[in-house]
Amino acid sequence: MARPSSFSPELAEVLFERQAKGEPLALICSDDDMPCFTTVWRWERDNEEFRKLSVRARELGTHFMAGDCIRIADGSGDPADKRIKIDTRLRLIGKWNAKNYGEKVSHV
Repeated sequence: MARPSSFSPELAEVLFERQAKGEPLALICSDDDMPCFTTVWRWERDNEEFRKLSVRARELGTHFMAGDCIRIADGSGDPADKRIKIDTRLRLIGKWNAKNYGEKVSHV
């Protein structure tokens, strides 16, 4: 079966849901039943409403990932492994949602 390349509201909803759960778009698009990465970026370029919803879903995903850091920290496992997982998420959400999670820089 070919990868979907035609936009549909149902497919957009799946993309937004997965992004809102912290899943990166590149990972979502690696699934055989999802459109390729460049197709989604083309939809964002050409469809203002899709772009706004996608940006919002990615922002929500950063909040989900922040909560995931707490789950990882409170869970069992090797502390070094947990630290790597948490640091990776914190760095990504700091870049993807700098307004809420970026490093605060004070200019004196």
